Amino acid sequence: MMRAAQARGHACWVCEQTDLHLEKSSVSARATRLSLTDNDEDWYRAHESETRPLKSFAAVLMRKDPPFDLEYVASTWLLSAAVREGAKVFNAPDAIRDHNEKLAIAEFAAFLAPTLVTRDAARLQAFIDAERDVVLKRLDVMGGENIFRVRTDDPNRNVIVETMAQGGARSVMAQRYIPEIVKGDNPCC
Repeated sequence: MMRAAQARGHACWVCEQTDLHLEKSSVSARATRLSLTDNDEDWYRAHESETRPLKSFAAVLMRKDPPFDLEYVASTWLLSAAVREGAKVFNAPDAIRDHNEKLAIAEFAAFLAPTLVTRDAARLQAFIDAERDVVLKRLDVMGGENIFRVRTDDPNRNVIVETMAQGGARSVMAQRYIPEIVKGDNPCC
């Protein structure tokens, strides 16, 4: 997206969550201007950095991988405040805060493998018993972290469930394992 924006004559500025701040009722960020290259290994050059109000940018886009934690939520609160000031935030802060990427599958129930989301270890155990081969994953991580395939006869089953749910403190998604997944998630090829 940044390369496309640059090709259309836009300057690209970046910041991290730690660079966002509210001062005197204005949301600003310490941002650095980048120029993009065509090399995927060495893809940008950093230029000057400035602290600017978010409303001074033509567009603001939040792109943040999990963990979805309180700092993520705080960043969306700051972005919501920036919107009220007139900033053009193109991925609405309330929408990205309220729309969990893993739970979004519930909107497509017709295509959904048997799925359970719970903090309750007993429910997870019953789901594993019923489905026999299950994938467990936490809702707040990404990139394959904290994903376990668990079968009914797995000798580590109890410890995996306990570790994932952390005594009811963490929500876990359980889904029946689909063997065809080894072919990838593109049904057309």
